[in-house]
Amino acid sequence: MKIVEVELLTVHPHIRAWNREAHALYHDNIWETRTVIVLKTDTGLEGLAEVVGEPDQSLKNTLDRLIGTHPATWLASREIVIGLAPAIYDLVGKANDIPAYHLFGPKVRSWIPVSHWTVSQTPARMAEEVRQAAEMGHTWMKYHTCHLHNVIDQTEAMQAVAPRGFKIHYDVNFDNTVESIVGLDRALSKYPVAGLIEDPLRTHDMTGYRLLRQKCVLPIVFHHAPLGGREVFLEAADAYMLGHADVGVTVAAAGLFEGANVPFMTQNVGGTITQAFVAHMAAAFEMATLHHVTGAWLWEDDVVSTRFDVVGGHIRVPETPGLGIALDRDAIARLQAQTPIQLPKALARITCQYGPVVYARPPISRNPLWVERDVPGVGDGYERLVDQDYWYDDGSARFADLWERAGKGVVIA
Repeated sequence: MKIVEVELLTVHPHIRAWNREAHALYHDNIWETRTVIVLKTDTGLEGLAEVVGEPDQSLKNTLDRLIGTHPATWLASREIVIGLAPAIYDLVGKANDIPAYHLFGPKVRSWIPVSHWTVSQTPARMAEEVRQAAEMGHTWMKYHTCHLHNVIDQTEAMQAVAPRGFKIHYDVNFDNTVESIVGLDRALSKYPVAGLIEDPLRTHDMTGYRLLRQKCVLPIVFHHAPLGGREVFLEAADAYMLGHADVGVTVAAAGLFEGANVPFMTQNVGGTITQAFVAHMAAAFEMATLHHVTGAWLWEDDVVSTRFDVVGGHIRVPETPGLGIALDRDAIARLQAQTPIQLPKALARITCQYGPVVYARPPISRNPLWVERDVPGVGDGYERLVDQDYWYDDGSARFADLWERAGKGVVIA
Protein backbone atom coordinates (compact mmCIF):
# COMPACT_ATOMS: atom_id res chain seq x y z
CA MET A 1 0.00 0.00 0.00
CA LYS A 2 1.29 3.44 -0.93
CA ILE A 3 -0.04 6.97 -0.68
CA VAL A 4 -0.59 8.13 -4.26
CA GLU A 5 -2.72 11.27 -4.00
CA VAL A 6 -3.55 14.15 -1.64
CA GLU A 7 -6.87 16.00 -1.81
CA LEU A 8 -7.14 19.38 -0.05
CA LEU A 9 -10.64 20.69 0.65
CA THR A 10 -11.01 24.19 2.07
CA VAL A 11 -14.29 24.70 3.91
CA HIS A 12 -15.89 27.52 5.88
CA PRO A 13 -17.96 26.15 8.76
CA HIS A 14 -19.52 28.92 10.84
CA ILE A 15 -18.97 29.36 14.56
CA ARG A 16 -22.19 28.87 16.52
CA ALA A 17 -24.33 32.00 16.39
CA TRP A 18 -24.50 32.66 20.13
CA ASN A 19 -20.74 33.26 20.53
CA ARG A 20 -19.65 33.81 16.92
CA GLU A 21 -18.81 37.50 17.30
CA ALA A 22 -16.81 36.97 20.49
CA HIS A 23 -14.56 34.43 18.75
CA ALA A 24 -14.36 36.38 15.50
CA LEU A 25 -13.38 39.66 17.15
CA TYR A 26 -10.94 37.99 19.53
CA HIS A 27 -9.14 35.90 16.89
CA ASP A 28 -9.72 37.84 13.66
CA ASN A 29 -12.18 35.23 12.37
CA ILE A 30 -9.49 32.56 11.89
CA TRP A 31 -11.83 29.73 12.95
CA GLU A 32 -14.18 29.97 9.95
CA THR A 33 -11.66 28.42 7.55
CA ARG A 34 -10.51 24.81 7.81
CA THR A 35 -8.73 22.53 5.35
CA VAL A 36 -9.70 18.86 5.18
CA ILE A 37 -6.84 16.61 4.05
CA VAL A 38 -7.67 13.34 2.28
CA LEU A 39 -4.78 10.92 1.74
CA LYS A 40 -5.54 8.32 -0.95
CA THR A 41 -3.75 5.02 -1.47
CA ASP A 42 -3.27 2.72 -4.45
CA THR A 43 -5.57 0.24 -2.67
CA GLY A 44 -8.52 2.64 -2.73
CA LEU A 45 -8.43 3.68 0.92
CA GLU A 46 -8.84 7.26 2.13
CA GLY A 47 -7.41 8.73 5.34
CA LEU A 48 -8.82 11.92 6.88
CA ALA A 49 -7.10 14.81 8.60
CA GLU A 50 -7.66 18.56 8.99
CA VAL A 51 -6.00 21.84 9.90
CA VAL A 52 -7.43 25.19 10.90
CA GLY A 53 -6.98 27.76 8.14
CA GLU A 54 -5.32 27.31 4.76
CA PRO A 55 -2.40 24.83 4.45
CA ASP A 56 0.95 26.58 4.75
CA GLN A 57 4.03 25.78 2.68
CA SER A 58 5.54 23.58 5.37
CA LEU A 59 2.47 21.35 5.37
CA LYS A 60 2.45 21.19 1.57
CA ASN A 61 6.11 20.14 1.59
CA THR A 62 5.33 17.37 4.07
CA LEU A 63 2.41 16.19 1.96
CA ASP A 64 4.74 15.96 -1.04
CA ARG A 65 7.05 13.71 0.99
CA LEU A 66 4.19 11.31 1.75
CA ILE A 67 3.56 10.48 -1.90
CA GLY A 68 4.88 7.01 -2.74
CA THR A 69 5.34 5.96 0.89
CA HIS A 70 3.54 3.38 3.01
CA PRO A 71 1.39 5.12 5.67
CA ALA A 72 2.86 2.95 8.44
CA THR A 73 6.22 4.63 7.79
CA TRP A 74 4.83 7.69 9.57
CA LEU A 75 3.33 6.09 12.68
CA ALA A 76 4.47 7.97 15.81
CA SER A 77 6.52 10.24 13.57
CA ARG A 78 7.98 13.49 14.84
CA GLU A 79 8.27 14.75 11.29
CA ILE A 80 4.61 15.44 10.59
CA VAL A 81 2.38 17.98 12.32
CA ILE A 82 -0.36 16.75 14.59
CA GLY A 83 -3.04 18.02 12.19
CA LEU A 84 -1.88 15.56 9.51
CA ALA A 85 -1.41 12.55 11.79
CA PRO A 86 -5.09 11.45 11.90
CA ALA A 87 -4.97 10.55 8.20
CA ILE A 88 -2.00 8.22 8.77
CA TYR A 89 -3.71 6.36 11.60
CA ASP A 90 -6.98 6.32 9.70
CA LEU A 91 -5.30 4.58 6.74
CA VAL A 92 -3.31 2.04 8.75
CA GLY A 93 -6.33 1.22 10.89
CA LYS A 94 -8.54 0.71 7.82
CA ALA A 95 -5.88 -1.39 6.07
CA ASN A 96 -5.78 -3.73 9.07
CA ASP A 97 -9.52 -3.60 9.78
CA ILE A 98 -8.97 -2.30 13.32
CA PRO A 99 -9.87 0.88 15.23
CA ALA A 100 -6.97 3.32 15.34
CA TYR A 101 -6.52 3.00 19.12
CA HIS A 102 -4.99 -0.47 18.56
CA LEU A 103 -2.02 1.34 16.98
CA PHE A 104 -1.28 2.99 20.33
CA GLY A 105 -1.81 -0.01 22.59
CA PRO A 106 -4.56 -1.97 24.32
CA LYS A 107 -7.72 0.01 25.02
CA VAL A 108 -7.99 1.09 28.66
CA ARG A 109 -11.23 3.11 28.39
CA SER A 110 -14.23 3.38 26.08
CA TRP A 111 -15.33 6.88 27.10
CA ILE A 112 -13.05 9.93 26.89
CA PRO A 113 -13.42 13.04 29.08
CA VAL A 114 -13.64 16.22 26.99
CA SER A 115 -13.89 19.95 27.54
CA HIS A 116 -15.69 22.90 26.03
CA TRP A 117 -13.43 25.82 25.06
CA THR A 118 -13.94 29.57 24.66
CA VAL A 119 -12.34 33.00 24.87
CA SER A 120 -12.46 35.51 27.73
CA GLN A 121 -15.56 37.72 27.72
CA THR A 122 -17.63 39.87 30.07
CA PRO A 123 -18.96 38.10 33.19
CA ALA A 124 -22.46 37.90 31.71
CA ARG A 125 -21.16 36.36 28.49
CA MET A 126 -19.02 33.86 30.43
CA ALA A 127 -22.13 32.78 32.32
CA GLU A 128 -23.86 32.17 28.98
CA GLU A 129 -20.86 30.09 27.83
CA VAL A 130 -21.23 27.87 30.90
CA ARG A 131 -24.97 27.51 30.34
CA GLN A 132 -24.46 26.50 26.70
CA ALA A 133 -21.57 24.14 27.49
CA ALA A 134 -23.56 22.36 30.19
CA GLU A 135 -26.54 22.05 27.84
CA MET A 136 -24.27 20.25 25.34
CA GLY A 137 -23.31 17.75 28.04
CA HIS A 138 -19.96 19.18 29.14
CA THR A 139 -18.75 19.20 32.72
CA TRP A 140 -15.56 21.21 32.04
CA MET A 141 -14.92 24.48 30.22
CA LYS A 142 -11.49 25.92 29.41
CA TYR A 143 -10.79 29.55 28.60
CA HIS A 144 -7.82 31.88 28.41
CA THR A 145 -8.01 34.51 31.10
CA CYS A 146 -7.36 38.05 29.91
CA HIS A 147 -5.90 41.13 31.58
CA LEU A 148 -8.91 43.05 30.28
CA HIS A 149 -11.38 41.05 32.39
CA ASN A 150 -11.59 40.51 36.12
CA VAL A 151 -11.42 36.75 36.64
CA ILE A 152 -13.18 36.88 40.02
CA ASP A 153 -16.15 38.74 38.53
CA GLN A 154 -16.24 36.18 35.71
CA THR A 155 -16.12 33.29 38.19
CA GLU A 156 -18.94 34.69 40.30
CA ALA A 157 -21.12 34.96 37.20
CA MET A 158 -20.22 31.43 36.05
CA GLN A 159 -20.81 29.99 39.52
CA ALA A 160 -24.31 31.45 39.55
CA VAL A 161 -25.38 29.36 36.53
CA ALA A 162 -23.08 26.32 36.70
CA PRO A 163 -24.68 22.94 37.39
CA ARG A 164 -23.36 21.04 40.37
CA GLY A 165 -19.99 19.48 39.51
CA PHE A 166 -19.27 21.74 36.53
CA LYS A 167 -15.66 23.02 36.55
CA ILE A 168 -13.66 25.84 34.98
CA HIS A 169 -10.17 25.36 33.54
CA TYR A 170 -8.29 28.68 33.77
CA ASP A 171 -5.45 29.11 31.26
CA VAL A 172 -3.45 32.06 32.57
CA ASN A 173 -1.03 32.62 29.73
CA PHE A 174 2.49 31.91 31.07
CA ASP A 175 2.93 35.47 32.36
CA ASN A 176 2.49 35.56 36.14
CA THR A 177 4.53 35.46 39.32
CA VAL A 178 4.26 32.94 42.13
CA GLU A 179 2.83 35.63 44.41
CA SER A 180 0.08 36.67 42.00
CA ILE A 181 -1.00 33.07 41.34
CA VAL A 182 -1.07 32.21 45.05
CA GLY A 183 -3.37 35.19 45.59
CA LEU A 184 -5.52 34.20 42.63
CA ASP A 185 -5.74 30.63 43.89
CA ARG A 186 -6.93 31.80 47.30
CA ALA A 187 -9.67 33.87 45.71
CA LEU A 188 -10.77 31.26 43.16
CA SER A 189 -10.68 28.22 45.43
CA LYS A 190 -13.65 29.63 47.37
CA TYR A 191 -15.85 28.86 44.37
CA PRO A 192 -16.89 25.23 43.73
CA VAL A 193 -16.85 25.90 39.98
CA ALA A 194 -13.08 26.67 39.99
CA GLY A 195 -11.30 23.56 38.69
CA LEU A 196 -7.62 24.08 37.88
CA ILE A 197 -4.98 26.59 36.77
CA GLU A 198 -2.95 26.00 33.61
CA ASP A 199 0.32 27.72 32.59
CA PRO A 200 0.58 30.13 35.51
CA LEU A 201 4.31 30.89 35.11
CA ARG A 202 6.88 31.23 32.37
CA THR A 203 7.65 27.87 30.83
CA HIS A 204 11.10 27.25 32.33
CA ASP A 205 10.40 28.47 35.89
CA MET A 206 10.47 24.99 37.40
CA THR A 207 11.29 26.30 40.88
CA GLY A 208 8.24 28.53 40.74
CA TYR A 209 6.02 25.68 39.59
CA ARG A 210 7.13 23.51 42.48
CA LEU A 211 6.39 26.35 44.91
CA LEU A 212 2.89 26.71 43.48
CA ARG A 213 2.19 23.03 44.05
CA GLN A 214 3.01 23.54 47.72
CA LYS A 215 1.02 26.75 48.16
CA CYS A 216 -2.07 26.37 45.92
CA VAL A 217 -5.35 24.59 46.57
CA LEU A 218 -6.30 24.25 42.90
CA PRO A 219 -4.32 21.78 40.78
CA ILE A 220 -1.55 23.25 38.62
CA VAL A 221 -1.28 22.08 35.00
CA PHE A 222 1.88 22.44 32.90
CA HIS A 223 1.49 22.83 29.13
CA HIS A 224 3.68 22.09 26.07
CA ALA A 225 6.27 19.87 27.81
CA PRO A 226 9.45 21.52 26.46
CA LEU A 227 11.42 18.66 28.05
CA GLY A 228 9.29 16.04 26.28
CA GLY A 229 7.45 15.06 29.45
CA ARG A 230 10.58 14.85 31.59
CA GLU A 231 9.13 17.72 33.63
CA VAL A 232 7.36 14.97 35.55
CA PHE A 233 10.70 14.03 37.19
CA LEU A 234 10.95 17.61 38.49
CA GLU A 235 7.47 17.35 40.01
CA ALA A 236 6.66 20.65 38.31
CA ALA A 237 2.87 20.22 38.24
CA ASP A 238 -0.08 18.18 39.42
CA ALA A 239 -0.97 17.31 35.82
CA TYR A 240 0.26 17.98 32.29
CA MET A 241 -1.16 19.06 28.96
CA LEU A 242 0.28 17.95 25.63
CA GLY A 243 -0.87 20.76 23.38
CA HIS A 244 -0.45 20.49 19.60
CA ALA A 245 2.39 18.00 20.15
CA ASP A 246 3.33 15.62 17.36
CA VAL A 247 2.40 11.99 17.91
CA GLY A 248 5.94 10.84 18.65
CA VAL A 249 6.23 13.28 21.55
CA THR A 250 2.75 12.36 22.80
CA VAL A 251 3.50 8.63 22.81
CA ALA A 252 6.82 9.08 24.62
CA ALA A 253 5.38 11.49 27.18
CA ALA A 254 2.37 9.25 27.81
CA GLY A 255 4.77 6.50 28.89
CA LEU A 256 6.55 8.85 31.26
CA PHE A 257 3.27 9.98 32.79
CA GLU A 258 2.13 6.39 33.24
CA GLY A 259 5.39 5.48 34.95
CA ALA A 260 5.05 8.44 37.30
CA ASN A 261 1.30 7.87 37.83
CA VAL A 262 0.54 11.48 36.87
CA PRO A 263 -2.54 12.43 34.81
CA PHE A 264 -2.45 14.37 31.55
CA MET A 265 -4.68 15.77 28.82
CA THR A 266 -4.20 16.70 25.18
CA GLN A 267 -5.17 19.85 23.30
CA ASN A 268 -5.49 19.67 19.53
CA VAL A 269 -7.67 22.26 17.83
CA GLY A 270 -10.01 21.09 15.08
CA GLY A 271 -13.36 19.56 14.27
CA THR A 272 -14.70 16.03 14.54
CA ILE A 273 -11.79 14.49 12.61
CA THR A 274 -9.35 15.89 15.18
CA GLN A 275 -11.65 14.92 18.01
CA ALA A 276 -11.86 11.32 16.81
CA PHE A 277 -8.08 11.04 16.70
CA VAL A 278 -7.76 12.45 20.22
CA ALA A 279 -10.33 9.88 21.40
CA HIS A 280 -8.30 6.99 19.95
CA MET A 281 -5.08 8.21 21.60
CA ALA A 282 -6.75 8.75 24.97
CA ALA A 283 -8.39 5.33 24.76
CA ALA A 284 -4.99 3.62 24.95
CA PHE A 285 -2.99 5.93 27.26
CA GLU A 286 -3.39 4.89 30.88
CA MET A 287 -3.00 8.37 32.41
CA ALA A 288 -4.93 10.37 29.77
CA THR A 289 -7.66 10.78 32.36
CA LEU A 290 -8.26 14.54 32.20
CA HIS A 291 -10.63 16.48 29.94
CA HIS A 292 -9.21 16.68 26.41
CA VAL A 293 -9.61 19.93 24.48
CA THR A 294 -10.33 20.10 20.74
CA GLY A 295 -12.82 22.90 20.17
CA ALA A 296 -14.95 20.62 17.98
CA TRP A 297 -18.19 22.09 19.35
CA LEU A 298 -17.32 25.64 18.25
CA TRP A 299 -18.84 25.08 14.82
CA GLU A 300 -22.48 24.78 13.79
CA ASP A 301 -21.69 22.15 11.16
CA ASP A 302 -18.90 19.72 10.26
CA VAL A 303 -17.55 17.68 7.37
CA VAL A 304 -18.42 14.21 8.68
CA SER A 305 -21.63 12.23 8.61
CA THR A 306 -21.92 11.84 12.39
CA ARG A 307 -20.64 14.07 15.20
CA PHE A 308 -19.90 12.95 18.76
CA ASP A 309 -22.53 13.26 21.48
CA VAL A 310 -21.23 14.45 24.86
CA VAL A 311 -22.63 12.34 27.68
CA GLY A 312 -21.70 13.34 31.22
CA GLY A 313 -18.65 15.20 29.91
CA HIS A 314 -17.44 12.20 27.85
CA ILE A 315 -17.52 10.95 24.26
CA ARG A 316 -17.51 7.29 23.20
CA VAL A 317 -14.46 5.90 21.38
CA PRO A 318 -15.32 4.68 17.84
CA GLU A 319 -15.02 0.93 17.31
CA THR A 320 -15.03 0.76 13.50
CA PRO A 321 -11.78 0.61 11.46
CA GLY A 322 -9.49 3.62 11.35
CA LEU A 323 -10.82 6.77 12.99
CA GLY A 324 -14.34 5.39 12.75
CA ILE A 325 -15.80 8.43 10.99
CA ALA A 326 -16.83 9.07 7.40
CA LEU A 327 -16.51 12.15 5.22
CA ASP A 328 -19.81 13.72 4.19
CA ARG A 329 -19.23 14.95 0.63
CA ASP A 330 -22.54 16.82 0.61
CA ALA A 331 -21.50 18.71 3.73
CA ILE A 332 -18.12 19.41 2.14
CA ALA A 333 -19.79 20.94 -0.92
CA ARG A 334 -22.10 23.02 1.26
CA LEU A 335 -19.27 24.31 3.46
CA GLN A 336 -17.05 25.04 0.46
CA ALA A 337 -19.80 27.22 -0.97
CA GLN A 338 -20.09 29.20 2.26
CA THR A 339 -17.88 32.21 2.95
CA PRO A 340 -16.59 33.29 6.35
CA ILE A 341 -19.08 35.57 8.04
CA GLN A 342 -17.86 39.15 7.77
CA LEU A 343 -16.55 40.65 11.00
CA PRO A 344 -18.81 43.28 12.50
CA LYS A 345 -17.26 46.72 12.72
CA ALA A 346 -16.64 47.20 16.41
CA LEU A 347 -14.26 48.78 18.87
CA ALA A 348 -12.93 46.97 21.91
CA ARG A 349 -13.97 49.10 24.89
CA ILE A 350 -11.91 48.70 28.06
CA THR A 351 -13.36 50.20 31.24
CA CYS A 352 -11.14 50.50 34.32
CA GLN A 353 -12.72 51.43 37.65
CA TYR A 354 -9.84 53.75 38.51
CA GLY A 355 -8.94 54.90 35.02
CA PRO A 356 -10.33 56.22 31.75
CA VAL A 357 -12.21 54.30 29.09
CA VAL A 358 -9.86 52.97 26.40
CA TYR A 359 -10.77 52.02 22.83
CA ALA A 360 -8.90 49.84 20.35
CA ARG A 361 -9.58 47.97 17.16
CA PRO A 362 -9.92 44.17 17.37
CA PRO A 363 -8.63 41.51 17.32
CA ILE A 364 -7.76 41.35 21.00
CA SER A 365 -5.47 38.33 20.54
CA ARG A 366 -3.09 40.25 18.26
CA ASN A 367 -3.23 43.64 19.92
CA PRO A 368 -0.95 44.22 22.96
CA LEU A 369 -3.74 45.92 24.91
CA TRP A 370 -2.72 44.23 28.14
CA VAL A 371 0.65 45.96 28.17
CA GLU A 372 0.58 48.32 31.11
CA ARG A 373 1.97 51.26 29.15
CA ASP A 374 -0.99 51.17 26.75
CA VAL A 375 -3.95 50.91 29.13
CA PRO A 376 -3.92 52.75 32.48
CA GLY A 377 -5.21 50.49 35.24
CA VAL A 378 -4.32 47.25 33.45
CA GLY A 379 -1.20 45.22 34.21
CA ASP A 380 0.02 42.00 35.76
CA GLY A 381 -2.55 39.75 37.37
CA TYR A 382 -6.16 39.02 36.61
CA GLU A 383 -7.89 40.68 39.55
CA ARG A 384 -7.75 44.28 38.31
CA LEU A 385 -11.08 46.09 38.37
CA VAL A 386 -11.47 46.14 34.63
CA ASP A 387 -13.92 44.85 32.05
CA GLN A 388 -13.92 44.81 28.25
CA ASP A 389 -16.78 44.61 25.79
CA TYR A 390 -17.42 45.75 22.20
CA TRP A 391 -19.01 48.91 20.90
CA TYR A 392 -20.58 48.09 17.55
CA ASP A 393 -20.75 50.74 14.85
CA ASP A 394 -23.92 52.71 15.55
CA GLY A 395 -23.41 55.24 12.78
CA SER A 396 -22.53 58.01 15.20
CA ALA A 397 -19.90 60.65 14.57
CA ARG A 398 -18.21 59.69 17.85
CA PHE A 399 -17.79 56.06 16.79
CA ALA A 400 -16.42 57.15 13.41
CA ASP A 401 -13.92 59.48 15.10
CA LEU A 402 -12.72 56.86 17.58
CA TRP A 403 -12.51 54.22 14.86
CA GLU A 404 -10.26 56.46 12.80
CA ARG A 405 -8.03 57.33 15.74
CA ALA A 406 -7.83 53.70 16.91
CA GLY A 407 -6.32 52.79 13.57
CA LYS A 408 -3.09 54.33 14.88
CA GLY A 409 -3.16 52.70 18.32
CA VAL A 410 -5.19 52.58 21.52
CA VAL A 411 -7.27 55.68 22.26
CA ILE A 412 -7.77 56.99 25.79
CA ALA A 413 -11.03 58.88 25.95
